[in-house]
Amino acid sequence: MSTSTEFIGLCRTQISLISSWGATLSVVYLTKKLAEGGDAKLIPVIAEPEIPQAQEATSVLKVTSEIQKLDNVPKLLPAPLMTGENSPILEVINHTTESNSEWPKNNLWPEHQVVLPLIHNGVVMGLLVTAREDRPWKQQERNQIQQVAQTIAIACILDQRFEWLKEKFQQQQRLQSEQFDTMHNILHQLKSPLTALRTFGKLLLKRFLPEDKNWNVANSILRESDRLKELIAQVDETVNLGEEILSVPVESNYFQSTIPNENVEEIIDTYQEANQKSKPLRLLPGANFLESVSVEKVLEPLLISAQAIADESNINLQVDFPQSLPIVQANYKALREVLSNIIDNSLKYTPAQGNIYIKLAILAPPENCNKSINSKIESMLAIAISDTGYGIPSADLEHLFERKYRGEKAKTNIPGTGLGLVIARNLIDEMQGEIQVYSPVETQWLPSYLKEKNLLINGGTTVVIWLQVLSEFSY
Repeated sequence: MSTSTEFIGLCRTQISLISSWGATLSVVYLTKKLAEGGDAKLIPVIAEPEIPQAQEATSVLKVTSEIQKLDNVPKLLPAPLMTGENSPILEVINHTTESNSEWPKNNLWPEHQVVLPLIHNGVVMGLLVTAREDRPWKQQERNQIQQVAQTIAIACILDQRFEWLKEKFQQQQRLQSEQFDTMHNILHQLKSPLTALRTFGKLLLKRFLPEDKNWNVANSILRESDRLKELIAQVDETVNLGEEILSVPVESNYFQSTIPNENVEEIIDTYQEANQKSKPLRLLPGANFLESVSVEKVLEPLLISAQAIADESNINLQVDFPQSLPIVQANYKALREVLSNIIDNSLKYTPAQGNIYIKLAILAPPENCNKSINSKIESMLAIAISDTGYGIPSADLEHLFERKYRGEKAKTNIPGTGLGLVIARNLIDEMQGEIQVYSPVETQWLPSYLKEKNLLINGGTTVVIWLQVLSEFSY
């Protein structure tokens, strides 16, 4: 029967406590169902004095009204499981028995023994049996033994739960280990076609002059290949970190009273280290490292790719930049991912003949902005990306930042995962910025000529990114 060393140690301590009250024999039994539909068995897990090693295997008490002889192990005579005068009779083979001529005529044994079920929340897990020869147990002593039984019962249920959780955790470890192996295999296989794409991009780039519009297409292939290479490296790093967390051993520390102090501290340190490692893994581990970033430099290559896709899809893409842009507090790679996600969404959900407008402006911080934004900041850079696409139903707006939520979009043939805006918001939060989504489109971010001509489709979406400005700027 599987029991932890911590549980055995706790039982031994509790039995020793009963022995200090004069008990000459004490045993803790645990129940075990040997087969489906079979009889339950009571197996002694700790006894004082100890059961001889050679007889442990046969020391099994059958939970029936029959009497099964045991060698040097206390045996319960058939009687209800109750405490007090009506408690079952404890018979010790090495002492007197009912069939022996020395058996007391007045049968006072019940007053010398206590048999208590180990029960917690209605579940019986075993028995605590104890007896003393020289004098009967007083009621106060029986109450103390009752408390010992409750302690052992709680320890038993904790031990069983821990063993169950440990088994489930080990199963999960094996499953995750297989998943990590698969991830490593996929990442390895991705590197070959990625290298081929970069090679083709380089060959194409050599075939075009810089003034040829196809030169930008070939250059975009190279740039996006480099971006894929970075993302693969980040996934590889995340998988490696996951494997480190997976290797943290499971320790049982809920019986701390039976563990030496130095071992308890070691276990606590192990769990604290595991807790540090198990913090949420980021898409970009360094996204919370803020630096001075030129938004123009981040947008320039993205707009080249976006323009090529827009031309291919017959979408009108327009950009409205101030004459000079301020430097913002952000993270270059994180901001690139955010803007790439938002622009890609606009291109994906805007039909042919549609319009996409990107406008940048220096404005006061929005109301109800992110708590991480300094309240003393007077101006921020707003990057608004608007489109005349399908828009977002009002019922879906409140779920936009829930992982894998697509709402009405899931009913369309447009591919998606429901992660783009979630990733964008997480990265913006780490850069201490703000993101807002409006649908229908917010007209304040559109060119005046469009509003005058009333060319707006009744729908569309506007996403506004707010970033903290590092350098003073004025029109």
